[in-house]
Amino acid sequence: MDSNYVFLCGVMWCRFGQHDAGKELLRAADSGDPDMNAMARAIFAKGVRRLRELEEPAQPCSGMMVGRELCG
Repeated sequence: MDSNYVFLCGVMWCRFGQHDAGKELLRAADSGDPDMNAMARAIFAKGVRRLRELEEPAQPCSGMMVGRELCG
């Protein structure tokens, strides 16, 4: 497996949450190459964190509503 391919899979996983790209990262994480393994695991973990952040509900605004504008 090529490191450029793994990197591009990481982009698709982290940026867009593409499941096939995540599967490829997991496959790369099982490779015999320790550098590829480390890179794939790190990218996969970053994507998981990002997806969790996107799923969290938006925090309500603590300021006041003035006219049509919500707290700056």
